Amino acid sequence: MPIVDCVYERGQFFVPLSLNGSAPHYFIFDTGAGISAVDAGLSAELRLPRIAHTELAGTAGTMMVDQVRIARTEPLRRGRGIDDLAWYGLTPTTQDLSAFVVPIPNTREAGLLGNDYLQSFVVQMQFNPPLLEIGRPTGFVPAGVDPNHFVPFWLDDNTIVRVKGTLDGWMNVDLRFDTGSATMTINRPYLNITAAIWQALRDRHPEYTVSQTLTATGIGGKVTLEVAQIGSLDVGPLHFDSPSVVIQPPVGYFASPDAVGFIALNLFEPSGWLTFDFPNGRLYL
Repeated sequence: MPIVDCVYERGQFFVPLSLNGSAPHYFIFDTGAGISAVDAGLSAELRLPRIAHTELAGTAGTMMVDQVRIARTEPLRRGRGIDDLAWYGLTPTTQDLSAFVVPIPNTREAGLLGNDYLQSFVVQMQFNPPLLEIGRPTGFVPAGVDPNHFVPFWLDDNTIVRVKGTLDGWMNVDLRFDTGSATMTINRPYLNITAAIWQALRDRHPEYTVSQTLTATGIGGKVTLEVAQIGSLDVGPLHFDSPSVVIQPPVGYFASPDAVGFIALNLFEPSGWLTFDFPNGRLYL
C-alpha cells in the first residue's frame, strides 16, 4: 500500500493533496464528511469551476455553500503525487476554513478529504509515529491481525461512516465515526451524543450531571457544549468504563430528530493503529 505524507495532531490526520497539479495543500482525513470540502479562498485562487449551490448542515449550524469541481485530486508521498491514488472529478463544497488550524507553520487548512474520495480505498493509520497508507487491494486484511477482530461499519444516506455502540450496557445506538473531529481537553475516553440520548440516559440515572462546559468551533460557527460522565461505552470488541459524553445542542445537523452522536479517533489511539476497509465495511483493530 502506498505510504502517504501526513501529520497527526490533536486526534486528526492532515494529508497534503495536489489539486489540478498545484503545490501541496493540507486536508483533514475526515470520515465524518460525506462530501469533501475545500477552503473558499483556495477555491477562488485555483479558479475551480462552480457546479452547484447546496445547503450544508454542520455541528454548529446550517449554511448555503457552493460545490466546485477539481479535475485531479492527488495525495502526495515525499512531496510527489501518487498516480494510483489520483481522483478525477471530485466535487467538494466550498467553505471558509480560515478559523481552523493546521499544525504546520504558515499553512492554513485547505479542506476536508471526505468519504466521496475515501469510500473506494483501504486506509491504514498508525498513530505514533504517524503513518498513513492508502490502497485499493481486494480482500485486504492487515498483516498479523485476527481477520475476525473488527468493528463492522457502513455508510449512511449521507455517505458518513457509522458503527453500532452500546451505552451503559443497555442503550443500543448508532454512532458516526468522525475522524475529522479534533481531540478536546477531556482526560478520558469520550463520545459526542445528542440531547435526546442524554435525556434518555438521565431518565434512568438522574444522578448524572453536567460537570463542565466547552466552546468549540465547527461547520456553521461556534457552539457551547456540556460535558458529563456515564457508566460505560461498548463499540464492537472495545469496552470503556466511565467515558465522558459531550452533549451536542440541537443546532445544525443535531437539530434533526434523526441525528446520532459520534466517536472520534481518541478512542482508538491507545491501540496504536487501525484500518478502514471501506469496500468491505470493516474497521480492523
